Amino acid sequence: MNAGVEENTRLTDDFVDDSEDYLPPESKRMKLDDGCNNNLNSTLNSDSKNNGRWSRPGDTSLVEPEVMVDLGVSMLDDEESSESLRKSPSHEPTIFPNNYEHVNSDNQDRIFRGTNCDALCIERLEQESYHMENSATFKTMGSESGYGLKNEVFAEKTQNFDENDSSPMNTSDIDQFYLFRRKKKNSFSGEDKFNKLSDEMVLMIFKWLPKKCLVRSMLVCKRWCQIACDEALWTRLDVGSKVLSGGTLGHILPRGVQILRLAQAELADPIFQPNSEILCDDYMSKLQYLDLSMAVISPSGLTSLLSKCRLLKKLSLEKCVLNEKCCEAISQNSGLSVLNLAICEGIDIKGVEHLMKLTNLNALNIAWCSLNSETAALLCESMPPSVTRLNISGCRKTLTDHDVKNLVSSCPNLVELDLSDCTMLTINSAQSILNLQHLEHLSLSRCYSIPASTYVRLACMKSLMFLDVFGLMTELMLKSLQANSNGTEINKFLYSSVARPTVGVRRTSIWGLRVRD
Repeated sequence: MNAGVEENTRLTDDFVDDSEDYLPPESKRMKLDDGCNNNLNSTLNSDSKNNGRWSRPGDTSLVEPEVMVDLGVSMLDDEESSESLRKSPSHEPTIFPNNYEHVNSDNQDRIFRGTNCDALCIERLEQESYHMENSATFKTMGSESGYGLKNEVFAEKTQNFDENDSSPMNTSDIDQFYLFRRKKKNSFSGEDKFNKLSDEMVLMIFKWLPKKCLVRSMLVCKRWCQIACDEALWTRLDVGSKVLSGGTLGHILPRGVQILRLAQAELADPIFQPNSEILCDDYMSKLQYLDLSMAVISPSGLTSLLSKCRLLKKLSLEKCVLNEKCCEAISQNSGLSVLNLAICEGIDIKGVEHLMKLTNLNALNIAWCSLNSETAALLCESMPPSVTRLNISGCRKTLTDHDVKNLVSSCPNLVELDLSDCTMLTINSAQSILNLQHLEHLSLSRCYSIPASTYVRLACMKSLMFLDVFGLMTELMLKSLQANSNGTEINKFLYSSVARPTVGVRRTSIWGLRVRD
């Protein structure tokens, strides 16, 4: 038995000579627990007293046959199999005598282990060796029978720190063991002058900031966030041509916005998040001027937005898709005076019934909305008398002379009227228009069924200032009409401006109100 153990603990001369650099600390002595190991312990003690280093017999390349017999394993016949029993010197376990217990402090952190130990177990031992409260014994098996058993004692790391506080390696080891977090330095030093200012003074300073900087200032502190959300800073807002994610308007409207430009903007659903305060039944937006011209918004989203507006004075939904609920939400704004629905889709007879409830309506643009005959007839019959500016162009085959007669009766105070591209109108419609005593601007472009001579009579109206007849006359006829128009300007305006929020180059304002900083 002892011969087998002795064979496994033999060292080459070169390896033993170099092993002085890798001597284990005192805490890592061998722990021997069985009878075989006791014999080995006595042998080691006797050898260490005499020589301080173990001797090595002659040939150690092969395992002794007696060891194989004790193990219950017979020798293999072929030479190739016997070669597998040869042990490489680099794979032999290292055992040192007791007289090397005092070692360099630099080697205290080294862990000696056998080559047959599982790699994952070794990595785990290295990580947990710093946290062991008691000395633990880890075994490495040299063979399946157990004769190559070797016990290594890994002592607690914290004991080494206490016993060798004076060693130069203790400081670096502790630095590696503990995680130090440095306190963040203040971004500024000295006194904060803003703390001496009142909220009113800070508010006056914030009024000079553009909206983009104002939003960033909200991230400074809670006080600035509260001041930056003041309604005085958010009276007007221009987010035209922007892409707004779902719920963005739910953060904008509660700030008290009154003038909002969303022209050509893209608004994703949902317009308001489920937990938004706007969805409360008693919430009412302070919006008064809203421009959604050519905005990309769904009918349901538009309904959600308009349902929270009760104070609208001027509204533009040009080129938007509507439904009956949208028209009903619009009709809830009893103070609405200007409404632009040009090129809108989805307006039917029920929608017109809701829109005609706006008794304070002053300007209406419902051009090119693909109104059918019934809808156009209802519109002309029930038009509020308060309307003074009306654009109902684009009803090519639906608007008749009878409808124009009803329109003149419903709105006798019309100042501006646009009936362009209504090809069904005849001289009878011109006769009805002559009854409008306050008419200043008339557009009958491309009304091919009206005779050219009739325009001379219309141009001579006392109150008329502008007459647009594009696409009907030659240059010579236009010059003749201009000469006999009694001061009325011919073909002055190519496009209608009825109820439109932005006219000409005024892109920073809607209905004459500035929206940009």
